[in-house]
This record gives sequence, structure tokens and C-alpha cells, in this order.
Amino acid sequence: MENDTNSNKIGWMALILVALSSFIIALDSTFMNVAITNLVVDLHTTVSAIQIIITVYALTMASLMLLGGKMQDVVGRKNAFLIGAAIYGVGTTVAALSINATMLLIGWSILEGVGAALMTPATASIITGTYTGKNRAFAIGIWTAVASVGAAVGPLIGGFLTTFFSWRWGFGLELVIVIFVLALSHRIKYFAPTMKLSDIDKFSVLLSSFGIFIFVLGILSLNAPKDWIFSVMMMAVGIILLIIFYLREKKIISRNEIPFTDIRLFKDRNFTLGSLTRLIMQLALAGAVFVLPVFLQQVTGSDAFTTGLAILPLTIGLLVFALASSRLSNKISPHYLISIGFLIALAGSFFLSFQFNLNTHISDIIPGTLLLGIGLGLALPITGNIVLSSADDDKQSVHQEYYLQV
Repeated sequence: MENDTNSNKIGWMALILVALSSFIIALDSTFMNVAITNLVVDLHTTVSAIQIIITVYALTMASLMLLGGKMQDVVGRKNAFLIGAAIYGVGTTVAALSINATMLLIGWSILEGVGAALMTPATASIITGTYTGKNRAFAIGIWTAVASVGAAVGPLIGGFLTTFFSWRWGFGLELVIVIFVLALSHRIKYFAPTMKLSDIDKFSVLLSSFGIFIFVLGILSLNAPKDWIFSVMMMAVGIILLIIFYLREKKIISRNEIPFTDIRLFKDRNFTLGSLTRLIMQLALAGAVFVLPVFLQQVTGSDAFTTGLAILPLTIGLLVFALASSRLSNKISPHYLISIGFLIALAGSFFLSFQFNLNTHISDIIPGTLLLGIGLGLALPITGNIVLSSADDDKQSVHQEYYLQV
């Protein structure tokens, strides 16, 4: 009870700041999906070049996420977050002012990717270090919901700005939020570093970063049957590197030395099953907000704004039920609520799988997108709380590094 009282004294500004940061990072992964045609024209480039830029952003963030999580132990959670925000702000400025594809690649894919890799783990650890008890559960739920809504609302915001203004305004909106976060960063609690840079095993960094990079690149290249053999080979190489990484971490732990990441956390049933559940649902969300805009624009001829409106039911369902899930979890067991959400999302995905044809209208996909949003809204915030609460406070950063990979 005392812990909850202390959380109330701290206030909710820290949650607002980190939630806004998670929102723009999630937004960044989807809001340009509806602007590919405009990007090609404005930057005098090709569709394949834009697809590469989008892919490199995902690769940069994914491959550096573990390192970003570890850096908060070296420089402190708040400092890692602010350094990431500053890099992200520079990147979004460069992206907004881009005059060619190379400039967009540097600003969006590389600088914003690096900034996001530093910020994202810190957002989780700042929340778990600032709030306790019921306040922590509420904060994690809101943070997870805001990030998920950011990904879901991305096509709508991107479509609106692209159609009526310019895609550059999307990056400008992100810059405004970054400035707001930096300006009020004094409201975030300071956390002292817990380790030195020399304590990080450099070989483990290389193994994990390249392993994740090559594995994810293999997955992202599965877009044409002729590339499948090459893609599978890349995925295999990535898996081999990650196995070597696992064995090295196991050896380091056996010598009672500091591991790059504590692989023993996978023995925690709640963490492992919760992370697997989140991975499946996040894949469903990512697939929907990528496939639907491409289909609606290329097949039905919808403009960017109309495409964003078509995905609005998913966003509304996700937001409403994500906010309601914390209350519902007081009446229904969280595990049952996750199962219900999972089944509803599965039903929505199953319905959508039959709607892709030349005669499809936007109204045809509304039931499926709404069900998908409701299911994800019910389950995602609760899985986030289960995963991040399955560790003691001294092991939170390790759990967050893996949690944020999914």
C-alpha cells in the first residue's frame, strides 16, 4: 500500500512521456506504408528502394535492441532514453527534409532506428522502476496500449497527412513529440548506472546483433518464391549465430561472470509463454497494417486517406478494449482474458483471409478488422504486465530486452 502511495506522489508525467515515445516509434513502423507511391515521386526513386529503406529501419532497431537494453545499465535508464530521443529527433529532422532516397535512409532507417533501439528498452524500465503495485500494472497496460495503437493508427495518420499535406509532416509530428519529451524530461526519475562499459562482452554483442539482423533479413526477404532458398539460408545462418550466442552466454554464466543477457529467464513459464503469445499477436497486427494498405491501394485503387479510414475499426477496437482490459482483468482471470482475446483476434484474421478479391469493398473488411482490434486490445496489455512482472526488480532490464524484441 505504501508503494502505491509513493507512485501516486510521483505522478503520471513519466508515463505520459514514455508512452508518447513508444507511440511515435510504433507509428514510425506503419505510417509510411500508405505513402510509398508519393515517396517514389517526391524522391525520384523506385518502389524497391523505398521497401529497402523500410526494411533497414526494422533491421536496425531489431538488431540493436539487446544492446540498447544493456546500455541503460551502463549510462542509466533515463540517460539512455534521452540519448536515444536526441538521436531519434535528429533522424526525424533529416527524414522530413530528405531530397533523395539516401537522405531518407540515413535519417529514418539508421538514425531513427538507432534512437528507437536505445529508447524502447528504457521506456519499459523507467515504468517498472517508477511505479509499483496496481499503479505499475495500470502504467504497463497504458504503455502497451498506446504503442499498439500507434502501429494501428499509423496508416490513418500517414494517409491523412499524405493526401492533404505531405508525408514530410509525419516526421514533423514525430519531431514535435520528441521536443516535448525532451523539454519535460526533468519529470522522469533518475536511475544510476549499474555496470561499466567494460563489463559488456563484445563478442556476445556481435553474435546477437548479427544473428538477429541476418535472421530478420531472411524473414523480410520472403516476398517472392524465387528468393525463398536464399531467404531460408539467411535465416539458418542467423539461427546458427544465435545458438552460438546462447552457448556463449551459458558458458559465461557457468563461470559466474556477467552475461550480456541472462538466458535463464526462459525457465520462467509466464515470461516464455507470455512472450510467445505477444509475438504471435504482434505478427498479426503488423501483417494487417502492412497487407491491407498495399491491397487497398494497388487492387481497389483507394487513396492514402481512404486506406487509413479502412483500418480505423482495428484502431478503435484495440484502443477501447485495451483501456477496458485492466478493469476486466479484475473480474476475469488474466489467463482466460488473454485466451478470449486470442480467439477473437484469430476469428478476425480468419474472416479477413476471405476478403481479398477484385470485388472487395472497404465495408467488407470492417468486421474482420474490428474483431482483430478487439482481440488484440484485450490481450496485449495483459501479456505485457505478465511478462514484465514475472521478474524481480533486479532482473527487470533483462526481461525487458527480450520482451521488447516481440
